[in-house]
Amino acid sequence: MRAALYSTFGDPAAVLASGQAPLPEPGPGEVRIRTVLASIHNHDLLTVRGQYGYKPALPAIGGSEALGVVDALGEGVTGLQLGQRVAAASVQGTWAEAFIAPARMVIPMPEAIADETAAQLIAMPLSALMLLEFLHVEAGQWIVQNTANGAVGKSLAMLARAWRARRQPGAQRRGGGAAAGAGNRPRVRYLGGRLEGSRA
Repeated sequence: MRAALYSTFGDPAAVLASGQAPLPEPGPGEVRIRTVLASIHNHDLLTVRGQYGYKPALPAIGGSEALGVVDALGEGVTGLQLGQRVAAASVQGTWAEAFIAPARMVIPMPEAIADETAAQLIAMPLSALMLLEFLHVEAGQWIVQNTANGAVGKSLAMLARAWRARRQPGAQRRGGGAAAGAGNRPRVRYLGGRLEGSRA
């Protein structure tokens, strides 16, 4: 199968290459998923650089979240069917034509959810949700949020509205209009190397 492989850690643009890898076979409790669309997260790139919390054995296939179709079931797997549209995150090797995932980590995806959304629906939105739940955020409370322009930040902005929490994005880089589109209205802005903003 085709895959995005790397044999050494480093700049993804330099060390990643398209190549051939054996088609993996699912073990007990696992499924094989034919990839439809895989996301590229910051932590994926940090993993390729060797700068994330763990280092995979090399050579490795990049990627940790994807949308696909179940095409093989390991022993003991129940609740999933061949041909079922699913997504998985916190797995390895999704930048390939197929990858293996523990069945317990696989989430069926309704056809109503577009591929582009389903391929990134787990890791980042759930991270934002867990932040709100871990902090026991309640309606009317303030959240001061930095890095509001990333996938977790945008998800947090939308979820905070549903929580009826009040948010203060900490900063916005020049050209960061996408953050504003997610509901961020920064009062602190980056201006030519210095920060300006309203007082708390």
